Amino acid sequence: MSKTQSATISILFVCFIWGVEFVLVHNAIAVLEPHSFNFFRFGIASLFIGICMGFGGLRPGLNLRLIKRGCFLGVLLYFGFTFETFGLLYTTVSNCAFISSLSVVLVPIVAFFVLGDQLRRTTIVGVSIATAGLYFLTIAGDLPLNLGDFLPLVGAGMFALHIVYNGKYSRGFDVLWLTLVQLTVVSMLSLGSALVTEDCHQLVNMAVLGNPTVLFAILISSILGTGLAIMVQTMAQTLLNPTRVALVFTLEPVFASLTAFLVLKEQLPAAAGLGAVMVLAGILMAELPSFPLLTWRTLEEQFKLG
Repeated sequence: MSKTQSATISILFVCFIWGVEFVLVHNAIAVLEPHSFNFFRFGIASLFIGICMGFGGLRPGLNLRLIKRGCFLGVLLYFGFTFETFGLLYTTVSNCAFISSLSVVLVPIVAFFVLGDQLRRTTIVGVSIATAGLYFLTIAGDLPLNLGDFLPLVGAGMFALHIVYNGKYSRGFDVLWLTLVQLTVVSMLSLGSALVTEDCHQLVNMAVLGNPTVLFAILISSILGTGLAIMVQTMAQTLLNPTRVALVFTLEPVFASLTAFLVLKEQLPAAAGLGAVMVLAGILMAELPSFPLLTWRTLEEQFKLG
């Protein structure tokens, strides 16, 4: 098996874990508030990465440049997970998962502006289909558009930025150090947000923290869904381009929806189901190869935007 194939399988594993944990987090934040949950989630994940590094001995590579880039990626992750987690309070697991998956469609668009990558015809068609799917998934569905549908949409934009910049910044840096900095930043930002906006007594309330639903969700999401998953993603992106990573991520909402059906007996209404299919179709269309239509650099030259 080639390194590229191994990296692709690793990203598929990450998708499965992230899909399943939508249900776990949904149940947990009904007991423990979102910022507090994310503090423990990313705090334990940071500890997990630190232990992994400890067993490997002192690793070189930590420097000011890595810390700056890790902090930037950590801020993007913080906003991405914050919007997504709060979205689970106000909408269904399936809706949140499929809307969050729009980050995949946004990746080539973000890469177009940030990296000057080519924007293809199929990307434009895919974005159009996915946008129409979002309409059926929310506004035209049995459940009206609400705050829970809007929040993960904003989070999707943050995740798209993270995928692009993670692919750009992960090359040439030690993966574990870069991951540790990111997770620590998210944990500290979540702690600060919890202290300011939530009941801080929850942070030391063992009745809440010891709740089986909360404890299980924290352990699974922190070790597998955060620490290991982000480390695997960062390592894989040293071998795969952001678009290929985004393509594999299309399976995440499928895993989430299946888990929601099996555990929560949650079913998508007919219109929402059509919307979900259109979102996936749009994502896949956006990732299909085609002739380049234009590039950001071309636009700069044509319209003298530079």
